[in-house]
Amino acid sequence: MSRISDVVVVGAGPGGSAAAAALARAGLDVLLLDKAEFPRDKTCGDALSPVGVTVLRGFGLGETLEKGAFRFDGIRITAPNGRTIVTAVPPHEEHPAHGYVVPRNDLDDWIRQAAIRLGARFEGGFHARGFQQAEGGITVRGEAGGRPAERGARLAVVATGASLPLLASAGLAPRRVNYSQAARAYFEGMHGIGRDLHIRFDGVPLPGYAWIFPISDSSANVGAGFYRRTRRTPPTAAAMLRAFMESRGARQLFEGARPVGPVRGYPLRTDFHRSPSIGPRTLLVGEAAGLVNPFTGEGIDYALESGRMAGEAALAIFRDGDFSPRSLARYDRALRARYQRLFVLTYRLRAVYMNSLLLDPFIHACDRWPDLARLLVEIMLAYQDPAKALRPSVLVRVLRAALSGPR
Repeated sequence: MSRISDVVVVGAGPGGSAAAAALARAGLDVLLLDKAEFPRDKTCGDALSPVGVTVLRGFGLGETLEKGAFRFDGIRITAPNGRTIVTAVPPHEEHPAHGYVVPRNDLDDWIRQAAIRLGARFEGGFHARGFQQAEGGITVRGEAGGRPAERGARLAVVATGASLPLLASAGLAPRRVNYSQAARAYFEGMHGIGRDLHIRFDGVPLPGYAWIFPISDSSANVGAGFYRRTRRTPPTAAAMLRAFMESRGARQLFEGARPVGPVRGYPLRTDFHRSPSIGPRTLLVGEAAGLVNPFTGEGIDYALESGRMAGEAALAIFRDGDFSPRSLARYDRALRARYQRLFVLTYRLRAVYMNSLLLDPFIHACDRWPDLARLLVEIMLAYQDPAKALRPSVLVRVLRAALSGPR
């Protein structure tokens, strides 16, 4: 086996590379592993929220984003009946009033390179299969170059996304998994998409959604997904995407547009609130811990934040020289303090509003009362407590919108 690192990070997506960058910057010996060589594509919606922008600025990537990503300053939300509200990204004391859309082929490589510049070592083509506890450390077992390989470290950070086999091998898979399904494709030659994020509930069966996230003035990441199947749900997310593109409200946006590459489907794990985040000498980040928002499907900023938090927790572990379960549990407590209530309540929010009875009047109420539209966007960005959208004062306005009928 090769040298023993301080930390081995399995998975070089946003969460893994953010953790590697934070740890390497602090002077630890960090080995970042991934099954792929980079740059590589990753199926995703590609939207980077203001929270994610803040994290990446902290790793010196602010200028890279400004020059290489497509900036958005607003969000357009379209109800099932076609009513659309447009809201600017609200100001925040810690985050910019804008985000970016950037293909993961670029974004993930930028963060990985930042980690390398800060001192991390990277090894692509390593297929991790399991973990083995060793005296004073942990070993990642897998294959590299078609041969069995092992990489040892004193601590492991796991950032392998929605895939469960590696987690199951270590006893870290949740007992019950919540998967949503989504599909995305790239199109160029589009017209009238502007510079806002488009979140669409028209042309898709609920509880489902579609999106159009511009990556230039005439090209976009276009996708659709569903949280659970109903009798109206198409057999696949790709079929839902095709149906959305042919719907009355969206059809004109795709006239003359050309697909760039195939439609690709992917799962989303949204079960953080009942999933483990730690194991023996192991910290889980991002989707490996179920950190994808149950209401919006957003996962990049959660991966970046949890990667940074894992880095901070690991530094405390090394500072204290304490790798006990009690010491690692501080990371889990930090994650629960940041996300547990948010996940429980966004599930509740989705159940209350994302249905044919209330979603139209909810968007209608947001159209009538701008403060409600701002609240919705702030909840989507994880700036506000989702419980605020369930207050009686909000429900009364939704009811008033429902009773007033369309305008």
